[in-house]
Amino acid sequence: MRFFLYFCISFPVDSQMKKKRILIDLGILRHPMCGLGQIALNYGRWYQQHARELADRLDITLLVPKNYIGAFGGDVHYIRRNLLREVCPWFMPHFDIWHSINQKCSCHPKSRCTRFILTIHDVNFLYEKTPKKQRKYGRKLQRKCDRATEFAFISNFACEDTKRFIDLHDKPVHIIYNGVEDLTVGSQEPLASAPAPFFLFIGEMRQKKQVHTLLPLMDRFPDYHLIIAGNDKTDYAESIRTQLPSHPNVHVIGFVTDAQRRWLYAHCTALFLPSIAEGFGLPVIEAMQWGKPVFCSDRTSLPEIGSAHAHYFTDFNPDRMAALVSDGLENFNADKAAQEQAYAATFSYEKHMQQYLDLFLSADA
Repeated sequence: MRFFLYFCISFPVDSQMKKKRILIDLGILRHPMCGLGQIALNYGRWYQQHARELADRLDITLLVPKNYIGAFGGDVHYIRRNLLREVCPWFMPHFDIWHSINQKCSCHPKSRCTRFILTIHDVNFLYEKTPKKQRKYGRKLQRKCDRATEFAFISNFACEDTKRFIDLHDKPVHIIYNGVEDLTVGSQEPLASAPAPFFLFIGEMRQKKQVHTLLPLMDRFPDYHLIIAGNDKTDYAESIRTQLPSHPNVHVIGFVTDAQRRWLYAHCTALFLPSIAEGFGLPVIEAMQWGKPVFCSDRTSLPEIGSAHAHYFTDFNPDRMAALVSDGLENFNADKAAQEQAYAATFSYEKHMQQYLDLFLSADA
């Protein structure tokens, strides 16, 4: 009874109120350094800046880990993410709208009257996991999709790829490209030991990222270095490290701060992203913000996101990769850099969040 009264007091119901009560699931903040965690941080910061101006239309609650209670100001409500709320959703208060910002969410609304919007970034488990785990992850995602009211996808590719394996039951589908934080704004922290000139790879070091294809490529560019930044706490990263003595111009530096990331983009010659499984590909747009040449694979979502502004590896033969890089660098100029920057600006968080606000307010929940 006390538990029930707590929620009645914390979340009063006013029948005269027209604004919608919405929960934003930021539970992935338990992994703040991963790509999805960074997106969740940007969501939290955006709601912190805009909750007050939205207060007449949306009553906003953020579902967050314990250490993020209060982290995004006092104009939003907070609910602590915990195991009880995951397995017993009826302990959650009622919301008109529930937005899970990625498919790895572990909570869902208690009432089927709640409009449940599920954002799906990718189904990369189908490319990364064993057949047994593919079935396990597939069943788990299917249950979430069965429960959802509608879906948002971060790219057309992510949508079509998901439809190949998951039944969306003809529910409404929306394509809302990721917002990309403007990394040209903010402080920079130089890496004192960074060699120059250098190419950059940034991201988690996993098999799908194809970092190993860059090692023989760098043998064709002895006057350049390659800096590999990002999560290097993987078996794949260890396998790359064992090869570094044969490639002295390749350097694995692990995690970097936001300020160091800005510095790397600002000072690199170009970005390499030979990944073969991406739902979006944030580094592509981040590098373009700085007007840097981008060389990526022609797989999955990357041609959609890079558009005509990126250069594409059609295979991973080191000689053909090197020819593409040499030609791309030779023909890159200030006009192309400016075109990249203008294109990258179309992926702003303001545009991204406005599309979600339009979705939240598009119909009565």
